[in-house]
Order: sequence, then C-alpha cells, then structure tokens
Amino acid sequence: AKAMTREIRERLTDELDYEHEAQNHRAFARTWSGHPFIYVPPVVTRLCTEHVLVTEWVDAVGFEEVREMDAATRDRFGEIVFRFFFGSLYRTGHFSGDPHPGNYRLMGDGRVAFIDFGMTKRVAREDIAAEVRALRLGMEGDAEGLHAQLGSMGFFDLADDAVTPEAVMDHFRDVIRWYLADEDVTIDREVVASVLIDFGDPRSPHWELMKRETMPPQAMLARRMEALTLGVLGQLGATANWHRIAREWLFGDPPSTELGRAEQSFHERAAA
Repeated sequence: AKAMTREIRERLTDELDYEHEAQNHRAFARTWSGHPFIYVPPVVTRLCTEHVLVTEWVDAVGFEEVREMDAATRDRFGEIVFRFFFGSLYRTGHFSGDPHPGNYRLMGDGRVAFIDFGMTKRVAREDIAAEVRALRLGMEGDAEGLHAQLGSMGFFDLADDAVTPEAVMDHFRDVIRWYLADEDVTIDREVVASVLIDFGDPRSPHWELMKRETMPPQAMLARRMEALTLGVLGQLGATANWHRIAREWLFGDPPSTELGRAEQSFHERAAA
C-alpha cells in the first residue's frame, strides 16, 4: 500500500511540475521526430516559465470533430492513437499515462499531434521484458507459464492455491480480449464496458480472483493507459486487427497495415 501511494503521489507531483513536463515533452519530441504520422510539437523554451509551458502552435482539429468523420478516418486515427500509447511503452519504455481525447489532434496532412506530457513514466527495460513475456505466454495459451510469470512480477502470491493457472488465464484473456483475437474488432461501448468490468469491478465473474490479486506500483500507470486508450477507441468506434498490430512490438512480427509499414521504415532509419 505504501509503494502504491508513493507511485500515485509521484505521478501527481509530476503532473503539476511544468519544468518536468517540458523535459518530458522534449524527450517525446526527440523520439518521434520525423515520424510519418505522429507529431510532437517542440517546446518554445524562451516563452516557458515555472508556471507556463508553451509549444509550437499546431493547426489541427480536435477529437470531437474526428468523431464526426467517416469510418476510414476514425479507424486510421484510432490506429495511430493505439500505436502511440502502446508503442511508446513497449518500444521505448517511456510512455504517457494520460490518453485523454484532448491530448491529441488531427492535422491537415493526416498526422496526429500529441501534447500534454505531464503524466509520463519511464519503465525499466527488465520490467518491459517481463510484461512482454507475460503477454506472449497469455497469447500463446500457456496457463502455467503465465501464472508463474505474473506471480513473479508481484500480481499475486504464488503460494496462494486459490489463484490457479486456469483462473489467471481466464481473467487475462477477458481483459485483453479486444487485442487477443486475430481478427478485425470494432471497439464499441459494449466491448469497452465488458473489458473495464473485468479490470476491477465487483460485477466481473473474476471478482473473487481479483480480490486475491495485487497491482504492482510500477504497473499502475500502464494499466491506466491501457484502459483509457480502450475508452478512446470506443468513442471513435474504431475497427482494426488490434492483435496483429500488437504483435509487432510483442513478437516482432512484420506489420500488417499501411501505417505499420510506414512506422517500420521510421524505426529502421532511427536504428541505423
């Protein structure tokens, strides 16, 4: 409980520290500089103060306007949002935990501009590797392996016989059902509601299991990001094969979408 309280306090403190946010913003701008569809406007340092953060002006439309656009535009926008928030975590280890719809806008050239980096977290490489391993085990249906991995990560006590591999696998599959299935999935209100119930609601069939589980402090912001990103995709009614996209960073699979291929070229150039 103390560790969790400390994590919450640190993230809230970061959110109110404009110099810290400016540093985060610059880091994200460097990481995504030259990206084909993600844009982080640079900080205008000479105009910033202890209480004011100024970035370059972005001429773009907001989320509510995007929601009124055609399905193809909403699907593309949703895929970019998914790639930015999840990809930041699994590719770079530095991610934003605040996928609020007001924090990104659609530019005239099709890129999406991302702002507001007050609530971010850097995740240790070994913690990312542990989470990727858990996701791989779950996606491959290895209940025993998933149980051992999540237990070693601190999600529950491995000595608790009531937390069985089968129960853990069932819960895992329900929580990530929207990107577990290798098929096109439209994120609607029903999908969002059912997944969020399984995240931590007494109405969930997994509630008895969840009462025996714990949330490691280092995983809290990532789970928040995941839930809020899902909610945003639900507001868009976005459709994609989210599983195939996720496999790019979880398994190193080749991209299956036009955006994925463009992004792969970007990362190959950055690594050269």
